[in-house]
Order: sequence, then C-alpha cells, then structure tokens
Amino acid sequence: MKKILSVIACMFTAGAMNAQTVDGRNFGIDGFAAYEGVSGKWYHAGGTTGGAGGEVVYASNLSELQAYLQSSKPYIVLVDKDIDTGITAYVDDLSTGHLCDKQDGSQGVATTYGERIMVADNKTLIGIANAQGKAPLFSRITFVMQCTSNVIIRNCRFTMVGAPILKSGENKIVAWREGAQKEVGDPDCIGIQADAKSAKTDAGGHIWIDHCEFFNGNAANKDRYDGLVDCKNNVQWLTISYNLFHDHDKACLWGKGDSDVFDGCRTISAHHNWFKDIQGSRLPLQRGGHVHYMNNYQVNAQDGWDLRTKSEGYADACYFKDSKASILPDGGGTLNINKESGYGVIYDNCARVITGHPGVSFKNDPAKHDKEFDAATYVKGSWVPTQTWSGYYVNNHDKAEDVPAICEQYSGAGKIVIWTEYASQVPAYSQTNLQTALDNPRTIASSGQTYYTYDAQGNKMTKAPAPTAIENINGNVNGNANKVQKAIVDGKLVIIKDGKQFNAAGAQVQ
Repeated sequence: MKKILSVIACMFTAGAMNAQTVDGRNFGIDGFAAYEGVSGKWYHAGGTTGGAGGEVVYASNLSELQAYLQSSKPYIVLVDKDIDTGITAYVDDLSTGHLCDKQDGSQGVATTYGERIMVADNKTLIGIANAQGKAPLFSRITFVMQCTSNVIIRNCRFTMVGAPILKSGENKIVAWREGAQKEVGDPDCIGIQADAKSAKTDAGGHIWIDHCEFFNGNAANKDRYDGLVDCKNNVQWLTISYNLFHDHDKACLWGKGDSDVFDGCRTISAHHNWFKDIQGSRLPLQRGGHVHYMNNYQVNAQDGWDLRTKSEGYADACYFKDSKASILPDGGGTLNINKESGYGVIYDNCARVITGHPGVSFKNDPAKHDKEFDAATYVKGSWVPTQTWSGYYVNNHDKAEDVPAICEQYSGAGKIVIWTEYASQVPAYSQTNLQTALDNPRTIASSGQTYYTYDAQGNKMTKAPAPTAIENINGNVNGNANKVQKAIVDGKLVIIKDGKQFNAAGAQVQ
C-alpha cells in the first residue's frame, strides 16, 4: 500500500488493542506482554501499550524514524517503505562485509553504511504493506532497547545483510557519522538489554514483537551476523508472536551468559513463530528466566530451543519438522511439556528427540534417531505460565497438528492488515512533530547517555526540514480534503484531491 498524502489530520483510533479479529482469530496482545507486572518493579498500567496517547506520525526515511523512536515523547510511528541509511559504502564482499580501504567505488561492491536506533520508552512502530503484500524492510539498522519499557513493533521486516564492518576487531556495525566511520554496536536486528550502567541494577520490559520477519543470508561464517531477536539482562514481560525467522545461523539469544540468570529475569511468551531454515542454533538459547514456548513451528532447522543454566520452559503444542534437535533439554535447564491430548509436541522426521512422554508424538519417524532424550531424566519441570501470572492468557491455543498450516498462513509480516488498528489514515509529514522529537531525545537515567538523530549525510540533526511546498489550486485547503493541490512527491509532480494522488496525466497513483 503506497502512502496516501492527506490534508486531513490523522485521528488516533486505538493503542495497544486487546482484540483484533481476522478470519475469526484474535490477533490482539496476549501472553506476558499483556501483564501489568508487579507494582513498584517492572510495572506498567494496562500492560504493554506502546505509544498509546502519543501523536500518530509517519516516517519516510531513517532520520525521521530515528528521531521519533529515540524521543522521550510517546509516538505511534507508521512506515510504508523500505529504509536504510542511503549512504553508500564499499565492502570486499557482502558475505564478509569488510570495508574497503578506498571508498570511491574503485574497490569492492556497494552496500550502505549501517546505523543504530536506540528505541525509547512508550513507542509503537507499525509497518504498512504495499500492494504486493510486502511490509517495509529495515536493512543494516539495529534496533536496540536499552533499559526500555513499553514498546510495540508489528508488521515490519529486518535484515543485516550486507552490513559493513571494519577489517579489524569484532563484527560491529559501522555507521557514517560526522564525516567518519564509527562502530555503533552488534549486528542484532533487535537487541533488548538492560545494562546501560549495570546489569545488576538496570531493568526494562513490557515489549511486544508481533507479525515481523527476520532474516540474514549470504554469510561467510556463523559469526558474520548476530541475533535476530536477542534478549539479555533484567527485562520482563515480553511476547514474541507470529514472527517468521529464517535463513540465519544464531537466531535468538535470551541470556548472554551463565551469570545472566538472576532471580526473576526474562519472562517471555513465544508463540506462533515460524523458524525456517535456521542452519545453526538458538531457537532460542535460553539462560535463566521462564519461557512459554507455544504453537511454534520449526522446519529444516539444526539446534533449536536450548535450555541452559537455571532456565525453566513449558513446551506447548509445537510442531517440529525435518530438524536435527528441536529441543535440547540437557543444558542445565528445566523443561515441562503439556500432557493434554493434542497439545504436546510433534516430531516429524527429526533426528534428536524426547521419548517416553505422554505429550510427545511422532510422524514420518526415521528408522533410527541420532539421539533420544529420555523424559524420565530430562522432563522434570512443572512450571506453567499461570504460576507466574494467575491471569495469564493467549488468544488462540491451537492443537500441535494444526500449527504448520496456521504459521504458514499468519506468521511473518504482511499477513494481516495491522496499521488500521492504530490510525484512521496515514498522516502527512509534520515539521512540528519532527522538531518536537528532535528537541526531546531520550537520556538514559542510569548512564546519562543521550542518543541523537543523524541526517542523510550522517551529520547530527537538530532542525526538521520544511515540508515540500504545496500549491493550492482551488482556494485554502488547510484541513479540507475536498479541495485540490499540486505537490512534489518523491521528485514527481502529483495532484492531490480528496486525499488521493493523481499523476500529471490524471491517472490515480496506486
């Protein structure tokens, strides 16, 4: 769907919706992200509400996206086009990403410099799919939630493919800032953490990541890119739902090391996610915390959900197909599996499996498994989500055998229309709104660090540009969509009438 410029002010219609019905299914917020939390700690009234109550704004480029998401003000941000930095960089090869010594085009292949968005509290980011059903793609941009609370991200695509790195040192994303190359962090698509000053005292949480797509391909080695969605330190009350993770090595790290297992860390609902062609591991790798792993579909994967030190997990109505080790229960964690008929786990042609449990069943079983984990030894957990939150709920609890079809239909970006739950129409560019965001960058209290916005040349941005001049053809059109305007949109003359765009020949722009 292309952006519709309109002179009608965009009206906010809903925040974090409790219900969104499509095909008779409720796709509203649920799981741990819907929980308010414990009063005085990790608490947010109403659960995760994102930017509810803030301005509804449109971001057409990286600078606008960065400014709104990094502001201390609440925003609901709509995006309908692919975004990268637009600043050309030359690397030896996309699979390795090492920046060339010369950046004049005489060496290597072209990509773009990367960037980082430090997502602040009280934000909603919603992608709008185009006419072909493709949601906006964010390339070589890492979204970091550092000590952040109350964020919703839905219907977007993320990749680090081609992210440039320095020839020496670790695999860190390199941005172009103030005329120089600058490392800006790990190449995670989304990184959630709470260690701005100290992982022992910082905290964050109330995050919902829904109907998104994450992928990286064309990697020279497993360390070329980092996680798709990583979660570390003291963060609580997350739901990761209806996402598509594919073509990657180390997918999701929840707990960065054996010391990242303090009491109460990371309470996560992971449901209706489709893990496809993950030829590595971490679906997720879990250290500490509690994970409700429900209605997930793994296909053609290697090492899957890996329960490590002090982790507790509940496997609930999942389907594993053509995979090596869909659940690794021998890493020091504690596993529970749903015993209710139809709501356990199904192994379909998998190599390493759990056996001897009433909740485990098999289809197209190979003649011999590579390894069998005896349930009497490895499935001794008793945790279920209602032990953590007595009012815990998920909107759709599907049988394991139905999971492949449901995930293939609904998991990923562009599968359902979401943006209309948050706005009645897409607003036009607002210089006032952008200037407000630029004037109010977030400062993280524990570290004192302030994060700024950079423009299309990589320079610090302090002033919002004036809007493209619009010529009124028929009187004063402010707030009146029945009048007609001329405008320059993406360098082309268009006519705007009744909120619709037409080209110079009079044909409507789709």
